[in-house]
Amino acid sequence: MREPLAYAIAHGAAEAALEAARAEGARICVVVVNRSGITKVLLSDDGVGPIGVETARRKAYTAAVTGIPTAAFADFAASPAMAIAPVHLVDADLLPVPGGVPITVDDGEVIGGIGVGGADGATDDRLAAEALKSIAALLA
Repeated sequence: MREPLAYAIAHGAAEAALEAARAEGARICVVVVNRSGITKVLLSDDGVGPIGVETARRKAYTAAVTGIPTAAFADFAASPAMAIAPVHLVDADLLPVPGGVPITVDDGEVIGGIGVGGADGATDDRLAAEALKSIAALLA
């Protein structure tokens, strides 16, 4: 098993998302969690309300514990197979909406997750992906 997600990497990803959002005039919250879904870093821009903060946390958690982007998890959660066991009954912290990506290393091991909240789903999703790209070289 790889070392846990380092603070420097988590903070770098969060800063990258915040800077990218500011460059396009968006105000967001970004949360980076470890593989267990425990918050490592939370950065919230001016004007982001409690819903943006909480959705960012839950998106990061969902990406880390499921190992898939939250947009893909949303598709899974909406499938007929999940009608028997809706995700909120499985784990109340799971949030099946775009804006969360898992942090994986080159062998596929999930070491954390990044969640962005505060903008629309497509923007949150894109910013989370940009944050992940910003730390790609550090994950090898």
